Amino acid sequence: NYSTSQKISRPGDSDDARGVNNVLLFTILNPIYSITTDVLYTICNPCGPVQRIVIFRKNGVQAMSAQRAKASLNGADIYSGCCTLKIEYAKPSRLNVFKNDQDTWDYTNPNLSGTGN
Repeated sequence: NYSTSQKISRPGDSDDARGVNNVLLFTILNPIYSITTDVLYTICNPCGPVQRIVIFRKNGVQAMSAQRAKASLNGADIYSGCCTLKIEYAKPSRLNVFKNDQDTWDYTNPNLSGTGN
């Protein structure tokens, strides 16, 4: 039997059915090198304006950022052979950032201090 589907569905692609969101969840696989807001901003900014980045350091590194970036970067390595990006649409539609440092950054409010405002 042959499939009549126009698209190949893979596990993990179902999150696209939830609808497009302006917040993305990045999971960094094999994070050999340090991942900071600067690193994520550098790879995401060419895809469109980045407003906020929040990094949660649990079970690898997960970062939320903001839509064209998902299509361009999903499955890509930040560094050759490691720090592979797995990108999904996140449930929240907005990130709250209280300070600008290596783990969180609000690019719409550059005046946030490193100690929180």
